[in-house]
Amino acid sequence: MHRTVCAVLLLLGISGGIEAKAKVGADTPDTLQGLSSIADLLDSADRHPVHIIYVHGINEIGSGDSAQLRESICTKLKLCALSDWKNAGVEFADKGEFSPTVEPPALQYLGNPVWSDADEWHASAPFVVHWVIHLRHHPAVLVVDELNWWPLALAIKCRRIVAAEASVAGASRPLLQACSEPSAQTPGGLGRFYAWISPEKAKELAAIRPRSVLVNRNLKDRLVDFGLSDVLLAVGPMGGILRDGLRQLMAKSAAFDPNGAAAGSAGAEEQYDWRGQLHGKDAMDQEFVGVTHSLGSYLYFNTLSVDPPTPGQSAADAARLAAENDAVKYIFERTSQVYFFANQLELLEITNLENAPPAALGAAKSRGLAPAPDIDTAPAANVRALVARWQQLQAGFQAVLHPADEPAREKLQVVAWSDPSDVITWRVPRIGGVDVVNLYVQNATRWFGLFESPTAAHDNYSENLDVLRVMFRNTAHNHSHSP
Repeated sequence: MHRTVCAVLLLLGISGGIEAKAKVGADTPDTLQGLSSIADLLDSADRHPVHIIYVHGINEIGSGDSAQLRESICTKLKLCALSDWKNAGVEFADKGEFSPTVEPPALQYLGNPVWSDADEWHASAPFVVHWVIHLRHHPAVLVVDELNWWPLALAIKCRRIVAAEASVAGASRPLLQACSEPSAQTPGGLGRFYAWISPEKAKELAAIRPRSVLVNRNLKDRLVDFGLSDVLLAVGPMGGILRDGLRQLMAKSAAFDPNGAAAGSAGAEEQYDWRGQLHGKDAMDQEFVGVTHSLGSYLYFNTLSVDPPTPGQSAADAARLAAENDAVKYIFERTSQVYFFANQLELLEITNLENAPPAALGAAKSRGLAPAPDIDTAPAANVRALVARWQQLQAGFQAVLHPADEPAREKLQVVAWSDPSDVITWRVPRIGGVDVVNLYVQNATRWFGLFESPTAAHDNYSENLDVLRVMFRNTAHNHSHSP
């Protein structure tokens, strides 16, 4: 009897220590009532296609990061069967510096070239996978354009971090396997890989006895070595390469027509005349939604950056860059909703401090502070400036669509999702003239108020039913009756 009572008390203690998942929290009451949704866009009267531009975050190995979102739309919202999703083609960045015959950029890491030859550089090209579906109860076609930039980071991470880690904390066998498996240059299955570490070298590294304890070693392997290193790459010289690759993939997403050809058929990716629509603007032809995970939000808006012409630039390169800029303009004009899963914008902007305006310098002097020295620099575009450009593009397009009906114009909506137990998410403040709606959820079980899986807290936004319900709920009917 004593043992039974103890067992019951123990179970009650454990169950009491497990916190049930909370619903959606917000900074102010009634925040959710004013939000539009992706479902509203899918219910357009003219049934124009709706594209989700999906940009993954840190620590990605292989394509398919959008799979969790695609599967959850079917299994949790019950809007489709998994077999309804059709892979409608894969396209690689293949122009300009990503052309197959171009030599790699002359970047070095501690005196070693990042890419040794054209083959290694070609193996690092980013790519987009197009997924197409018709959801139940929604007439318009939904496209998920999954932008994969992770191949650009593998050369450095595999050769210079994963390999070196074997002598410190100990090698991660899964990462060694991902870094040493050659494959054909197509992202079939898990992803597109290259043998950055030879199989023989990987076997040798795996045999080194670890010097660190297991939990700490696993945390360092994935979060720091393969995760936070992506952040540092994005804000350094590699940032321009990442931006150029993603701009090419955005252009391919603009040109993809889900209604122009059967999924997977030859030529389906280049059939849509987005250039004609860019200059026509007589009606909404396609709509786009940004869905980004962690670092992906920073990279997504960075595609709005425009590099000035460089001396000696060829006419072909100038025309290509102009076309890519037009494609990005086309997409952001037609984008009114953006969703962030985990947020690093505020952290990353520490690397991109803005020059103070003259008025601020005068205020500093009035407080007895010495004026700051002049700095001869051309700072990179910051997120505030990029979001302001998006706001201008979208507002101009909406004014053309509804010149005499301002209430009918779609407004910008940025929703930033955070699990407060996600150790690498931050609240997103107002960005220039654009309000940001911060919403808070719980992505995994919390134990005794002390622990929640860091991986699940950071990764499980797109399978959280509370998140999905906000993103795909029908709100247009309610809005039409609002005062």
